Amino acid sequence: MNMIKLTAWLVLTFSYCLATGSPVLARENKPVEACLVIKASPEEVFEHIKLSRTQEPSRRKLISQQNNIAVIEEQFDDLPIIGKAKCTYKEVEFPGRRIEYSLLSSDKLRHFEGVWDLSPVDGGQKTLVKLSSFTEAKLNVPFAREIAGNSALKDVRRRLANLKHWTEDVGHCDSLESHEHHKQ
Repeated sequence: MNMIKLTAWLVLTFSYCLATGSPVLARENKPVEACLVIKASPEEVFEHIKLSRTQEPSRRKLISQQNNIAVIEEQFDDLPIIGKAKCTYKEVEFPGRRIEYSLLSSDKLRHFEGVWDLSPVDGGQKTLVKLSSFTEAKLNVPFAREIAGNSALKDVRRRLANLKHWTEDVGHCDSLESHEHHKQ
């Protein structure tokens, strides 16, 4: 993207966010978050989150799993401005309730952290899943936090939609390639 197009895009994005008062921007280290209800118990949803670590092999792979700590390597191919980024992060599990993740290393990200938070609904027959994420690039460009926040929100929504599909529709994690229409 040439500099004029990039500048125009940044101005339009920032103007839109100011005009709409968009609450989805990551400012002052605040994460973006989204939630949805899945028709399964928190324990089932928790297991599907763990299984999802291997469901997109072209994007993510499980490096190690010891007790309640998993190390994952993930490749992001379409981040605004920076393009591709690779990161290694750990997930700390609190069975049936929550998974916290935080960055261990990355070529282009300074921060990549967040929480999967699970709450029982309807006596445990359903689960409210809230996913929060804070991402910050190592690049220092105007509106970088806003851009990262919008990109992170898109990724959070994609992850939640995939989890809902894998849990409710498929009944088990399945190859994402056979379910391409669920990608955003």
